[in-house]
Formats: sequence, C-alpha cells, structure tokens
Amino acid sequence: MDIYLVRIREQPGGSLYIDRKAHATTNDNYIAISHVWGTKETVQKYTVNGVPWEVSLSPGKKDILSILRRDDICGDGWFWMDLFCLDQSESPSISIADQLMAIPSIYKCSRCVKILIESPVCMKWQETASQAFEQGPINEEAFQEEELAHGRSCPYLLFADPWFDRLWTRQEGLYACVLDLIILKPVSCRRHSRDPTSAWIAHGTLLAHRFRAETFLLDKLAYHGLQPLKAKESLFSLYFDVIYKRHVNITLAYDCESGPDPKYNPIVEAWRSQRCTAKARDYVLAVFPDVDGYNVPVGAKKMSFPELLLDAIHQPAVCRQFKFAPKVPRGMVSPSGKGTESILPWLIDTPSNIGEAYDTFTANNTTSGTDSRPGGIHGNIELEDITFTKSGLCALKEDWKRTTDIYRHVVLASPSGPCTGSPRQDVSDDGGLLQQYFAQEFMHIAVSQYLPQEKMNALELQTNGVLPFDRIRDIPEEVYARELKRFLVCLICGASLFTADKVLETADVVRVSTLYGPLLGVMHRETKRVAKQDQLMLACSPTWDLQGFYIGLRVGDGMSVRGRTIIPNSSVWDSIENLAKTLES
Repeated sequence: MDIYLVRIREQPGGSLYIDRKAHATTNDNYIAISHVWGTKETVQKYTVNGVPWEVSLSPGKKDILSILRRDDICGDGWFWMDLFCLDQSESPSISIADQLMAIPSIYKCSRCVKILIESPVCMKWQETASQAFEQGPINEEAFQEEELAHGRSCPYLLFADPWFDRLWTRQEGLYACVLDLIILKPVSCRRHSRDPTSAWIAHGTLLAHRFRAETFLLDKLAYHGLQPLKAKESLFSLYFDVIYKRHVNITLAYDCESGPDPKYNPIVEAWRSQRCTAKARDYVLAVFPDVDGYNVPVGAKKMSFPELLLDAIHQPAVCRQFKFAPKVPRGMVSPSGKGTESILPWLIDTPSNIGEAYDTFTANNTTSGTDSRPGGIHGNIELEDITFTKSGLCALKEDWKRTTDIYRHVVLASPSGPCTGSPRQDVSDDGGLLQQYFAQEFMHIAVSQYLPQEKMNALELQTNGVLPFDRIRDIPEEVYARELKRFLVCLICGASLFTADKVLETADVVRVSTLYGPLLGVMHRETKRVAKQDQLMLACSPTWDLQGFYIGLRVGDGMSVRGRTIIPNSSVWDSIENLAKTLES
C-alpha cells in the first residue's frame, strides 16, 4: 500500500529539516508516531523546514524535529506522523480517502508505535511503582488503592494524559503490536492537601481516567483476539506494562494475533471508550474503516457527521456484519409520517465525544443472534402519566424490577451516564447528588441479582458513609422531578445526560400499561397529547433485544415510530406467548 514516509536530516549549518521519501509503502521499515494534536486554545501554526504547509503544534511539541530525532524516538530513521504525512493539498498523489483508509495498515505494519505523552508525569510515583514490581508479586487491589491515594494529592499520573481521551489515538494504539510510551515532561512529585469532598471528587476523576485507560487496554486485547475471561485476567499485567514499564509487544507477551479478531465489534468498543476528537465527522472516519469492506465516501470532508454515519450504516458490507438498533428512534424526537424514516436513529449534529455521537443507537455482530419474537402485540395500549416525586419512586422501581431485562440495560448503559454511579459529579449540587442517589436506588436492583446480601449491606454502608443523601429531603420537588426524568431517559435508552436533555426537549417518560404489566418508556410529547388510544400500538422489531418495543402511531396502513419501551424480560414474553395461544384456541 502506498504511503508517505519522512525522516529528519541535518543541514550543514546544524538546522534540522524533513526529508520525504520518494516512494514508500507499508512494507518499508519505519516507526509510526501517535500523539495528541492539542486544543484550539493552545495549538499554534509553525513553518517546518521541508513541509510545504503550516504545521499545527501544541506547546509541548514546539521543538518537534529535535524531539523526534531523539534516539529513543525516531533517530535518523524513517517514520510516519500525521502532521507531515497526511497530505491534504488540492492534488495529492494519494487521495485523502485512500490516505484515511490506509491508516490502519500504517500502524499495523510499523516496526513500533511511539506514543508521545505531553502531560507532566510524576517520576517519583513511576519509580515507586516500578520498584514495587521488581520486588515481587504485587497485590493488585492494594496497588490500585495506593495509586489513587497518590493521585488525590499529586495529579500527575500517566494514565490521566489526554492520549487516553482522544479518538484518533485510540485507533493508533489499537492497531500497533509494539507500543513505546515516551514521557516528554517528567516532573517531581507535587503533592498538596484537599478537603474531604474535593478529595472524593478527585478520587472519582482519577477513577474515570483509569477506567478509560483500562477500557482501552481491554479494547486492545479484544482487537487482538484474546477471549474476554483471559483478557480480564491479563488486564493488570498489561496495565503495568503500558503505564509503568511503558513498553509492550502485545503478540509476544499476551499470545495474541495481530488483529482484528473476527468477533471484534469496533462500533460498540469505540462508543464505550467515550473518546473525543476535534471534528465531528471523525467519529465515523476514525471507526468505520475497521469494518471490513467499508469505504470512505467521495467528498467525505464536506459531509456532516449524520450524513457520514447514515452512509456508513447503509453500506452493504457494514450491514452484512452488524445489525443496528436505534436506542433513540428519530420519530421519538422528530416525528415523520414515513415509517422508514421514523425508525432510523436520531443523531446529534455536533457531539462532543463518541459517547454522544453513538448514544442513540447500538450495533451488534449479526452472528450473535437472538430469539425471534412476534411483530405486533395484541390489544391497544394505554399511556399513563408518571408521578416524578419522592413518593412515586418506589412504584417506578417496582415497574423496572417486574418487567425489565435489567442485564441488557446495564450492558447498554452509557459509561459516561449516571446509571452505573461511576461518574462522580459535584455532590454539593442538588442535581449531582440526585443522580448518584438514583443510580444507587436502581442499580441496587441489578447488583442484588449477583451479590450476596452481606456484600450488598457492606456496599450500602460504604456509599452512605460518603454521600450526604439525607439532604435529599430538603431538595425542591421540581428539581427532584427534573433530575428523575433525566435519569430515567438515561436508564431506558442507555444514554448520557447530555442526550437525555436533548430527548426531553420533545419527549416524555411514560408508563405504558399493557396486559403483561407496566413498561417504562419514552415517547414524543405531542403525539402522546393528541393521539387516541386506538391509534397507538406496540411493535416488535428484529432488534427488540437492543431497544425493546417501539411505540407506534398508526398512519394509514402503516406505522410511524413515536417512542420506545424498556427491553422486556422473559416474564413479559411468557405472558405475551400465553395470551397468543389463548387467542388462537
């Protein structure tokens, strides 16, 4: 595959310049560079000798040629780096679409991928962790507590670097068999004390950063074909290799293949990463090339994110490998009389991370399969208003417990959403405290299915000992109702709070009364107000296991989707099948 490669040379006067290889392919011997471009506020344009365009550099890379020429990075060898090798001029010899499609091969075929870490990194903690490893086996749980304890007072830990937050760097690190992490800004330990609440929030922030790093590593192991159980067993070892040894050869050390594994799901894994990028269209261009047979459309640079995504999920090669289900169907937010349009996922125009970009739909490998279910549900349905009060919470929890496939909802829950209780908001704010409270109330039901009662009691004592839940009794009812609605949209749709706020601009949380029990759902507000009971129906699609029932509005001989319910559990399906048999007889 044809690519561009460059190296750094020195002129007689001592100045450095970029030398471009006349003809290069992925068969050449080269290093690939992975780095974070920087933010709009800090990046500046520079002229680099040998590069015909201005190069955008973050403050930590102002002296980029000297950095890259270091012996531990590129030296005087050939390398590929997007700043110098992605030719976006009017008439490049390799089209921009072909250059983008080549990126997976560029990183897979490189001798090594060098990751540039620009954030300050506390070298004292790096040395302490490395010494602990050299002294013998490490107690994983104790080490993680020590790591977080250090980070609460000295925030300069390597896993907090933005490299673990950006989407393109995820792709680059995913493909590489050999990774080297280069710390560009080592610093001494800078500890300072915090008050208990600030320390708790800092602890949660560190957990979120570490979660992203661990998510990437599990993602990488899945990409290279390690089975989930073995991957979890290998996670801490790989984490230590990457974060503290700063070197790993994934195929040699973990008995992996070069990837991608045939069962790998790049769409769901990218969504789970919650990473961000500067251009919304990259939420497609940095993910879908991992789907075998996907083609970057001509004129991709001029297409919006929704246009690119809809193009991607309709490409035949993509459809053959994945089934897509709208967690937020378009008709629920922006209704249409056309059933084919209403059933498409509603998309956010300008998402701020891939979690928001992919929040409203999900994709399953078509090989996974599920039981087929009937397409229509007998009998009319009734939509009931919900009491979003402290006294009404028990009824909502009972609805959730009785009729919901809780396991599927937990799997589909957004990692950045409130439902798992993992993201730690400012609990001095009423909204942040309520979201933590609702997470505990609803996830208690999920966790209780798997944990013994004594562990559940210990978990409750631990949480109640930190969070001031007694303050909830003084929170105004209107604030309580608003936050409960937001939480329920996240719970039902598996979305983030940002998406929930957008959905609630035009939709409401409802209780769908059926012969099989009450189903929580979300429905277009105006349709709920004007539709007659005999115009509404529940419908089951082949992807019922990913988005529950559709709430449909009869339009002529067809149906326009106007909402969705929770994913029903087996007891609901048993009731439906028993009723069907009764009606047949």
